[in-house]
Amino acid sequence: MDIRFALPEDNDRLLKIERESAQEGNIWVVAYRENFFDRLKYFKDGFIMIAEEDGDIIGCIGVAFDDYYFNSRIMRGIYLFGLRTNPRYRMKIARWLKEVIGELERMLGPSDYGFAYAAVKADNIASIKILKHMGFEYLSTLNFYACPVLRKLGNRSIEIDNRPRLEDVFQFYESLKGDLDLAPENMNLFRPMIEENRIKIFKSHGAQALVLDTSGEHDFGITRLSPGLRAFQIVGRGLLSPFVRIPKMNSKLRTWDVLMLEYEDLKEARKVVSSIHKEAYKDGVTLLNFAQDESLGSLKPVVGKLSFKIPFELMITEKERQDREKRPVLWLPTL
Repeated sequence: MDIRFALPEDNDRLLKIERESAQEGNIWVVAYRENFFDRLKYFKDGFIMIAEEDGDIIGCIGVAFDDYYFNSRIMRGIYLFGLRTNPRYRMKIARWLKEVIGELERMLGPSDYGFAYAAVKADNIASIKILKHMGFEYLSTLNFYACPVLRKLGNRSIEIDNRPRLEDVFQFYESLKGDLDLAPENMNLFRPMIEENRIKIFKSHGAQALVLDTSGEHDFGITRLSPGLRAFQIVGRGLLSPFVRIPKMNSKLRTWDVLMLEYEDLKEARKVVSSIHKEAYKDGVTLLNFAQDESLGSLKPVVGKLSFKIPFELMITEKERQDREKRPVLWLPTL
């Protein structure tokens, strides 16, 4: 078995493996990315590692480096993502992961990182077991609220900035660095989004939202649902389709991520959310994704009853264990 860095010419094979490797649980989801390497452009440094045997890719994992505010100080963090196994080699996952972990330990041992983290669906028991085997432990739960896009009228009082400056995005995060863990040390991760015109800001006098168009980069499809959600999906497509984009099964779904929703007034927040729906509907988007640390409460009162919650666990391993204050975790656009 060979362990090597992924090359651009591996992209098509990696995408094929990703699309054949659904994240399991009550909702089975599969990624529909156009470029497996896209996520790396939001970090200071990073790479994809591949386990290969006789020219065939067995599995892969992404490794990215950046600086974060963690436990009230700036630390170098390593983000592990895109852990995928070729379905033909599921029985070899322990073997190839052991080889990859050994290679990573040799590479990262002398580096100055303080911690490593990963995100996994809370009901994906197999992946959680793998991370625990790698020495990771539970850090926090991010509740994702996937909301079918509604045909809304919007509100004229909402200001929409389709071409914000980096400084405008910075304002969202600057005040949070001392209160939330995993806040980025700088705003460079947003530069590609601004250059590619993927960021939007929605504002009212009592609420504001930062929205990322993830089309092509982080679209996904639903391959299986729990019986209750499947029944809702069937009934909803029959009754609500003129007013709501109910996701189809086994299809690529265009998505927008509402990275941050700040508000002082619930009514104003709902106005902002309504305007996001209106713009997303015009743009052919199927789902809006909201997320918030579980300790901060529920977003249901803001995003509506049609949203369905998908909990993700953030797992962490530290180079040197430290006493930590319990802080909510920030949803980064790279998760």
